[in-house]
Amino acid sequence: MESKLLEQGCIDIWIDEIVPCLRDTESGEIKETVVFKIESRSYLKKFNTENGWHINWNEIPADVEVYALALKDTNEIQGLVGIKNDINSHAVYLHWACTAPQNNKHDFGKQKYIGVGGHLFAIAADKSIQWGYAGAMHGFAANKELLEHYIKTFNAEFLGMLHDYQFFVNEIEAKKLLEVYNYEWN
Repeated sequence: MESKLLEQGCIDIWIDEIVPCLRDTESGEIKETVVFKIESRSYLKKFNTENGWHINWNEIPADVEVYALALKDTNEIQGLVGIKNDINSHAVYLHWACTAPQNNKHDFGKQKYIGVGGHLFAIAADKSIQWGYAGAMHGFAANKELLEHYIKTFNAEFLGMLHDYQFFVNEIEAKKLLEVYNYEWN
């Protein structure tokens, strides 16, 4: 992957449904989730392009914090989100967000759990509140289609100042996300 893209980040995750927890596509069962920060860059080596993740997660910049969304009962990771405390923008910068390969129907034709993408945005909104930004977040969509998807799904705003597909989710819309999603912090 081009190093500039890895450095700047890019959000290319589709939001399938807004659901409080993850829903198993086969059984319809609702699965509770937990979120935890991944502190070890060496642990991130197993999340790479060779095994179906969009990027090699251990290669993202050191100032990007990585959080995992996992099933509460098994701790099996269902998605990762990389975020940065963007002090200059007074917002969280969404650097990357990826569902686990088994949840990526766009690349692999099937999906085990529904709801991962929205959870990853909610985690970013949650960290934005923790860092004092009231939920504000921004990022670079991978393309125009995804930008329009985020505008429609999250009422995101098009910024386009730093990137052709830069978007912003304001505090009100971020709090709406947090009213829907249920997860525990570990």
